[in-house]
Amino acid sequence: MTSRERRVDQNQGQDQDQSRSIVFDRDEYTCQHCGQASDDASLRALAVDDLVTGSATKTDPNVATESGHVSTFTTVCAPCAAVLDGDGTTEGAVEQTQEIEKAISADTEAPMTSEQLFTLVRETTQQQGETVSDVAAFASLTTTLPAKIADAGAANNESKSGSTVDDSSETDSEDSEDSENSEDTERVEANPTTALAETAQQFVATRRSLLLAIASVDQRLTRLDELEYDAATATGDTNPGDQTPAFAAFLETATELQETLRGLVSLAEQVTAGLGRCHGCFGGLSESAIPVTPTACPTCGRTSAETSEWQQSAADSTTVDFERLFSALNDALREASATTERLTDRTTALATELVAAQ
Repeated sequence: MTSRERRVDQNQGQDQDQSRSIVFDRDEYTCQHCGQASDDASLRALAVDDLVTGSATKTDPNVATESGHVSTFTTVCAPCAAVLDGDGTTEGAVEQTQEIEKAISADTEAPMTSEQLFTLVRETTQQQGETVSDVAAFASLTTTLPAKIADAGAANNESKSGSTVDDSSETDSEDSEDSENSEDTERVEANPTTALAETAQQFVATRRSLLLAIASVDQRLTRLDELEYDAATATGDTNPGDQTPAFAAFLETATELQETLRGLVSLAEQVTAGLGRCHGCFGGLSESAIPVTPTACPTCGRTSAETSEWQQSAADSTTVDFERLFSALNDALREASATTERLTDRTTALATELVAAQ
């Protein structure tokens, strides 16, 4: 290796360390999955965009952010990273579920007891229920984006056109200075540009949290589908280790709900693309016209969502029909609500079976 190559490697290593520090600082050195705070040696930066496609980037404590923008990554502790990557247990992650999570790890061969399964199913449905509520709030936030972007644009135009200052209006009186300070504070609070920036930050952070939550439930459902448990005492026509009809129905409905939640996040991403913004970092996709085809974000490198399905019906129009897109969001929310109700019924049936088997 030449001296120049060594310098390049050293610079890349420094960039990776700096990126990890930025991610950890942003998340306050707290695992975004289990909520435990830790030091940087015990934390990992996990690429959430890869989680949603089922091809999670394996996390490494030394090269966690070797590629990608910092908005791509979220902070997780080592045990949670192993679970989300699908290649480990959560031993040591959360004390009250440690033994149960350990029982469903990939290398566990002993059948799970009905009591353990009951606890795991309950925790999985609780986590999924919280995710449903968070997705609904995320969808509501998304519908405010067009108006806030328009307001910020109008405010910027007004600021440019009214930039001339009238020196004759200046005064040295303390009362006048106090009045101006008060007006400045009100302007900051009501500034559409500031409001948009805050909403954009909330959108990016919420999307990141949702992808992590959805991936976490996915892993739980996958392992539930793979485990064995003895339910022979609960049903006469099921052999030990086989899934009972109630268990199979629960898994099917929970998986269906996961697909709906992913679809809702995808629709939100299409909204941002229609506004010319990146769904990952909220940076502009172009300095000129809003792209009509998927475009790489110049800030973080993500490819924007496809929006051709939502373009206006006029032949020469490239504008997204947000009314139709928001209607699709509402339809998906209603579907999620209906699926949640069915899941509640099937969870109750499974719980009754598991209690009887204890």
